[in-house]
Amino acid sequence: MNLLVIGLVMYIVHSDCVSSFQDVDLDLETMTVAGIATTLVARTVVNAGFHRQLVTEVTIPSDSEAGEQISCPVMLRETLPSGVFVDLYQLASQVHMGGPKVLSSEDIDVEKPEYLSPAHTVYVYSDLNVTADHTYYTKIDLPIHVRYHRPSVDREVQFVTSSLKYPSIFHRCKDFNNRKKQFPLIQYPCNYENNSLCQWTELIYEKQRESIDISIPVGNQEDMLLVSMVTLVVTVAGCYLLVHTTLSGDKNTDKKKNR
Repeated sequence: MNLLVIGLVMYIVHSDCVSSFQDVDLDLETMTVAGIATTLVARTVVNAGFHRQLVTEVTIPSDSEAGEQISCPVMLRETLPSGVFVDLYQLASQVHMGGPKVLSSEDIDVEKPEYLSPAHTVYVYSDLNVTADHTYYTKIDLPIHVRYHRPSVDREVQFVTSSLKYPSIFHRCKDFNNRKKQFPLIQYPCNYENNSLCQWTELIYEKQRESIDISIPVGNQEDMLLVSMVTLVVTVAGCYLLVHTTLSGDKNTDKKKNR
């Protein structure tokens, strides 16, 4: 009889423990679904070669059905590795055509190879616009360029990998102020013209992966002699052809004058 009572008590205790653990798992799952992870950030790199396009799409559910704001500012802080760069002059010339608005705190040398270049940070500005299904959305197409890498000493190595990390995202949206989880305000330039400072709130989102890897073709050091000889021959031949054409043109001009 005592053994039966003890067994019944242990069964009840075990059932309560299992039930408690199941409740904890359910709460954690609910917190994950109800948290900031509902923000979707999709990234891809299009085109091939040394001139590519980094495409970033940000989608954020609105807290209200209509959305108090038609649009609000958003900023991406991009840290580009040493093997990738943006051309600030190209970007500045494309702003009036709807291109991305980019600010850099330092000059970017577009001529340096990868092994002589540091990583650099740029700030990309855009607007989150309210869509028909009451979500905030923006798409940013950022032209990026690949630097020349040091030639490989291994004949088998024809490509190297450069990793583009996901950006830090900041916003100035009043509609997000009612969210349960608040983050501290950070001062950054208000826009790409860098004429004043504003308070931004970082948008925490769940990253599907830490970075996007792109393959970059590299040369081989064993081909250095061949490439140097071909370059020298082409250069000399081009100079000879240019001089010959110039002198021939001058002679023909003199003959016409003499006539």
